[in-house]
Formats: sequence, structure tokens, C-alpha cells
Amino acid sequence: MFLMSFLALYAATATPDRLYACGDDQVRELRIDSDGSTESWHWTASEASDLPAEYRATLLAHIDDCKPVDDGRALLVTASTGATVLINRATGRVLFRAKTPMAHSAALLPGGLVAVALSIDPAGNRLELYDVHRNERPLQSLPLPSGHGAVWDPKRARLFTLSHDLVQGFQLDPTGQGPRLVETAHWPLPGRRDGHDLSLAPNGDYTVTTDDGAWSFNPDDGSFHPIAPLNPKLRVKAVSAMGDRIAWVQAEESWWAHGFTVMTAQGAEPRRILVDDLHLYKVRWIR
Repeated sequence: MFLMSFLALYAATATPDRLYACGDDQVRELRIDSDGSTESWHWTASEASDLPAEYRATLLAHIDDCKPVDDGRALLVTASTGATVLINRATGRVLFRAKTPMAHSAALLPGGLVAVALSIDPAGNRLELYDVHRNERPLQSLPLPSGHGAVWDPKRARLFTLSHDLVQGFQLDPTGQGPRLVETAHWPLPGRRDGHDLSLAPNGDYTVTTDDGAWSFNPDDGSFHPIAPLNPKLRVKAVSAMGDRIAWVQAEESWWAHGFTVMTAQGAEPRRILVDDLHLYKVRWIR
């Protein structure tokens, strides 16, 4: 009995309780505690001295995603105002940058590649592929109408993307002269479509948000199932799951929110976490 109690206590205390929250030109690392949250790290684009002036002033003005990558050693950040950057978590140094109109999501792929999903813009609506060693020089561009999601799946060795109507799967083509993405499958979105957020769930499925709710998606059989606590719900901007917990953002003022909600996967024990002085857009657990 003592051993079981100890293991349960260890599991509870060993579970990470930190996430990234982003909006405006900022990324904040928050530790969730009994009183709400405590900031443990932050990065502000306007203060990043290793970025060109246009990135600091305008291209990173509205950050819309902030993903921990490389086992938490780096952070992949996109902004709808026109940029994607890869940041070293320990130093805050920018490792890669690109001008990406209406970027909404990005993924770090094997071999130092970055895939970026671009949303509605005269120079957007596409998926771009970059080499982290070559700033601002795309290797490939593919159509992706209203691109909103990009996630690399290491177990399936696939890139999954989210657009207005589809989830698409891509693989890296090893036969070409250089890195190239090739579509392997696609699946129409359920509900009213208008895909908005794509994230990997702990069980290996994906969480997809659309105009009218959130769905669990299994790319092995192509099935979508509504996530009961979040379906139907309108304007869900982000869902991030870890263990038995979900953190999610629902727009409250136009496209942004004053805070986010943490709850169990079944929707129990909801806690509202306010984020001061930030037009909050997305949250991502740090695993």
C-alpha cells in the first residue's frame, strides 16, 4: 500500500506543469500552480537584438504559435504578421529566421528542416519547406489553402498539415536532388470545417479544431471523433493535451483571449488561468 501511494505521489509530482503561452510579440513560459500561474521564462521579439529591425518591429508583432522542439531545447515560433523563428531556449538566441506571410504553424523535421503553414494572404495559402542553415530561402512551396497546422510525427515519419478543408499527410522524398515533401494521403475535415489548430495527443492521435468544435483524428484509419468537452464550441484557437490534462484557448475578443482553461481530458476540474497584458492566442504544454 505504501509503495502504491508513493508511486502515485511520484507520478503526480513528476508530471511537467509548464506550458508556453503566446500572443502579441511575446512568448511566456508559465508554471501552473495552485494560485494560477507563475512566469518562469519569457522572450520578446522587440527586444531580440540578434534579429533584423523589421522582425523586431513588425514581422513578429502577432505571434500565433510557440512549440517546444528538439526535446525542449528550442522553441519554434510563428507570427501571422509575417515571420517564423527558431529560438534556443537556454540563451534566447535566434537560430533560424524566415519571412513567412500569415504563418500560423511550423514543424521541425529530421535533417534540420522546417515546414511552415501559411494562411490566407496574397503570398500565403501554402506550405513552405526550409533548411535551418539557410535563412529566408525556401526549398519548396506547395498549395495549402488557409494553412493553419503543421506537426511532424516521428513514429509515423510523416508531416501532418491542416488547411481549411483537409488534414494532409506528407513524407520526405529521399529520391530527389534535395529535400522535398510528397503528399501521401488527405482526409476531409468534419463539421463546418475551417481547420484552425492541429496538435499531437498523448495516445498518438491528433486533436483538430474546426469552426464548430474539436475532434480526435486517427491518421491510421482516417477517423474523426468529437471531443466531448470541446464539441460543440466555437472559435477554439488552441488545444494542447498532456497526460490526463487539456489546456485550451477560446477567443473572447475577436481572435484573442484574456486567458486559457486547464481541465481533465473528460472536462472535469476546469481552472481558468488569466494571462495579464497579453492578447493570448495559443498555449502548448512542455513535455
